Amino acid sequence: MLPVRLPQGPGRRPVVEHYLTDPGRWHKVDLVRHRDPGTPGGWRYEAHLMILGPGHTSPPVAARREAAATLHRRGGVDVNVSNLAVVSVPVPDPGRVDGLRATRVARTGTDDARLAAERLRQRRRNRALQRSRRATNPTQYRLSPRQARRAERRAAAGLAPVQVVVPGGPRQANTAGIPVQAYRRDMLSGTYRRLRGRAAADGAARTQAGRTRARTIAATLVATHGANLVVEDCDLRSWARRWGRGIHAFTPGMLITALQHETRQVAALGHGSGLVRAGTRYTAWTQHCLCGTRVPKHLRQRRHHCPDCGLTGDRDLVAALLGAHTVLADPNVPGTARIDWPAAQTTLDTVGVEAINQGLQGALSESTGNPRPTRHPHGARPRRPQRSTSHPRPHGRGGWCRRARRTTGTSRHQATHGNRRPVPPTTPDEPRTTPPCATTPERRGAHPGLRHDPGTTPES
Repeated sequence: MLPVRLPQGPGRRPVVEHYLTDPGRWHKVDLVRHRDPGTPGGWRYEAHLMILGPGHTSPPVAARREAAATLHRRGGVDVNVSNLAVVSVPVPDPGRVDGLRATRVARTGTDDARLAAERLRQRRRNRALQRSRRATNPTQYRLSPRQARRAERRAAAGLAPVQVVVPGGPRQANTAGIPVQAYRRDMLSGTYRRLRGRAAADGAARTQAGRTRARTIAATLVATHGANLVVEDCDLRSWARRWGRGIHAFTPGMLITALQHETRQVAALGHGSGLVRAGTRYTAWTQHCLCGTRVPKHLRQRRHHCPDCGLTGDRDLVAALLGAHTVLADPNVPGTARIDWPAAQTTLDTVGVEAINQGLQGALSESTGNPRPTRHPHGARPRRPQRSTSHPRPHGRGGWCRRARRTTGTSRHQATHGNRRPVPPTTPDEPRTTPPCATTPERRGAHPGLRHDPGTTPES
């Protein structure tokens, strides 16, 4: 028989009674262990009870979800590497006093400072782990070039060799690059095991803190905008290849997962379809305006300005506003997403451009928070003086560098074919625009702003 200690603390008794009152719902008990440096032996054991039924929901959470289920609103979610924007409008009457609601979640300077401290602590811990492994297994590593030169000098002078405690060279390996001895067969010191356990515990705590933060943000967003939300169907793995550190800092995938779970729970109580995904082939939220005009923007352009209707605001908030007017013929198929241009025009006429601009700007000012700390505490680093190009060299690396500078920022067609129109770059979650000759009638008909303007080239 294994004694188990039940969770203690205020508010835990209803949770324990929910899981233990009815033995007929008990399914199985799993014995799980976690690394805990503060526990004798380095491991903490827990018994997890799995039941056949719903989990526990506290009365405040149930009341909040019931109130969110009564919100007849429709919203759009624009997720980015470093921020998340949500804009919603009421479904029956978009011109109400509280019609337009906008929320923006972004990283702050406090978050960046905390992440910088965590990365520094992790780098120092990794160096300590590497030194401990090398000192415990010195025969499995070679000498560094500096240590090898010192050994050669001492041998040439007839001196006795110095014992190297921590070799700094690579791992001993065969001709194929495979280590002679597997890492799992190395001897590990007590310090190494304690550091490794502390790193695992800190990583688990950091992950749990991120999940709690994501659930809190998702609950606030659903309570404000309802459970009828639309988000772009984008692959975050392609973002991680280019902005891996930003993805790790902001965790947009964790936020979307928490938002999907919360909207599903609220949609099960009443109004709302949950969080649905919309394809970007026929929508391209960040490249269009609410009036239907296509406004191409580079990735570095974070402000939206429509020359036709005068709508101005943050790029992500305007994209989320377009997402609030996106409908899907089949919610399970993201490719059936289309922008409801008549509804968008009705919102624009009813609310007004000035009111929309003020609402988006208010959301931007409320969510900015503390500014991010600069990399240099005494100001920005002065620009490095450019090398003079008054006397170009015909050969060598300089010619290639100057050629690269001239072609930086230009598209492939502009650099190679001067008579063709350059293709504007798009964000990773949007399709790249195609030449006019490749536009199909279906894609041309999906954008009435281009169809009614005879002076605009039909582009996707």
